[in-house]
Amino acid sequence: MKAFIEEWKLLMSGKSVVIFILTPIIMASVFGYVFKNNQINEAPLAVVDLDHSKYSRELIGKLDASQYISVEGVFDNDIDPDMLLYNERYAAVLYLPAGLERNRTRGVQTNIGFYVDNIVTGAVGTLRSGVSEVITTENAALSTGSLMAMGLSNSAATGMMTSLNLQQRTLYNPTNSTMTTSVVGFVNTAMISLLGSAALTIVPRLREAGRLSEALANPLQLVLRIVPYSLVGCVSFIMSFGILKQVGGMRFEATAFEMFIPFFIYTLLLSLFAMIIGWTAANPAKAGKRTIMIILPSFLLSGANFPVLMLPEPLQFFSKFLPLFWQLEFIRGLAFRGGKLQYFIPQFGEAILLMGGMLAVVYLLVLKERRAEHKLHRSEEKGSLSAPASSQSISL
Repeated sequence: MKAFIEEWKLLMSGKSVVIFILTPIIMASVFGYVFKNNQINEAPLAVVDLDHSKYSRELIGKLDASQYISVEGVFDNDIDPDMLLYNERYAAVLYLPAGLERNRTRGVQTNIGFYVDNIVTGAVGTLRSGVSEVITTENAALSTGSLMAMGLSNSAATGMMTSLNLQQRTLYNPTNSTMTTSVVGFVNTAMISLLGSAALTIVPRLREAGRLSEALANPLQLVLRIVPYSLVGCVSFIMSFGILKQVGGMRFEATAFEMFIPFFIYTLLLSLFAMIIGWTAANPAKAGKRTIMIILPSFLLSGANFPVLMLPEPLQFFSKFLPLFWQLEFIRGLAFRGGKLQYFIPQFGEAILLMGGMLAVVYLLVLKERRAEHKLHRSEEKGSLSAPASSQSISL
């Protein structure tokens, strides 16, 4: 009993009891909110309407009315599905061929092309179900209407050809390989731990060595300190993905030169992000403990292991401020889908805009440090001026 009382007093005397109680509550609240959507509703679909008929417009309206589908774009001219899927604006493309309404009136079967982006398999499951349900409902309605018009019984429908035949093609990852999700996510998590922990300690290391004032005099020189880490991280990424392609058989369509640009942008973003997170730490040891502040949101919100579309809308917006979000956008678009650099100019622009925002935050932190040092110097000068006066009054 004595041992029990001793441990109980020790537990109650510190902050351990608060940590024991609050940590599970906080984790339950955070994860409960993040994962509250167990499926994706309103998945973005592009429709290529080559029929331009009243019925094709009605069918598009029925697709958009499904709880699983959001028709985000309708195109009147034939277009390569890759062009619509490179940038992840759409999760799939549906082709309505010319003659759709005419074939429906005549009871002739029409093949409808359905191209699904299967890089992140969890993003298209409900979309497939939604499109299949709409097509099945259309066929059932057409079959019932035809039978009633001909005065036939349901048994007479045996062997009749359906009007709409959905021909689905899975693009980029037909075998549902985890290389494009879990493996890539683990590689990036390791890089976040290595590169992030190195950049986290830059400012605390200078502060501990008494060299921060010198570094603050030229903010550009301070920012340039992240470049060596970014270059090494970029080379490490290229070599890692080369090994995944050669050893693991991972699909990788881009060249090393094409990937150097997005990899370098990402490592710069990650290094700046880490520098900001670790800025206020008193020393490198305390800064290193903040690595979890980079890893946890990146792992949960960037789309590394489950679709960003599954997140609540506020978190979908917040995810775009995470460097890993852009890294995965570029990897999937360039390496897995085979897009060219010019297709991603808008994404590069947004990532560079984010980098500009981070540089602005760094500059504001520099100004804050300068003001703090200025106040400290002024207080020290006042103290040094008041000391002789006080000593003179004592001598008098």
